[in-house]
Amino acid sequence: MTDRHALEDQRDFLLRSLEDLERERAAGDVDEHDYLALKDDYTVRAARVLRSLDAGTAEDSAGRGIGRRTLVSGAAVVLFAVVAGLLVAQASGRRDAGDTATGDIRQSVTEKLNEAGRRSGQGDVEGAVGLYDEVLDVDPDNVEAMTYRGWVLVLSGDTAEGLPALLEAATTDPTYPDVHAFLAVVLFRNGLVAEAARELDRLDALDPPAAIRQLTAGLRAQVDAALASTTTTAA
Repeated sequence: MTDRHALEDQRDFLLRSLEDLERERAAGDVDEHDYLALKDDYTVRAARVLRSLDAGTAEDSAGRGIGRRTLVSGAAVVLFAVVAGLLVAQASGRRDAGDTATGDIRQSVTEKLNEAGRRSGQGDVEGAVGLYDEVLDVDPDNVEAMTYRGWVLVLSGDTAEGLPALLEAATTDPTYPDVHAFLAVVLFRNGLVAEAARELDRLDALDPPAAIRQLTAGLRAQVDAALASTTTTAA
């Protein structure tokens, strides 16, 4: 149990460090070379710790870890279906939205986002991520591409790359609701209940669209129940 607590402490530190690093980069407090070196280091270490925790969860004799993981894994499947529908809807809404005033680059970005959404909806993770990368090559601050690239990676099982992408998106544009919804899921899945609750609070403050609100409705209940259980145990 002590070993698990040590791993959880490492996980919390590394995830906070990734979030702090993105904030420092956005504020111009760290140069690009140091940013990339630190991000790679934190990401590799976080991935190692998360894998160790996942392996240890299966051996939790009390069953608490297994129960929570099962619940959240089931929620992730539902979330994937809802997000797939959301992406297809976004693509449909943008289909005729080519803005000639912004030229060929903007039109190309729109087309790639549309196609990435369709591929995500079809379960083509590699194709969708590749298209989001192409969007970010020409529009590095495109928060939709950052967010959905990170989320698709997380759902494919690559939290080590997906989580930093989501944190970067949240730093780039804190007013984009979708990223807070996805961060809440990832943080809760990794046992960071209080942090997940804060992301849900940030989401609520943005008055998100109905689809995003629906996406996190079940998660809010799970987070509240986990917080209540923690409070009761502490008391």
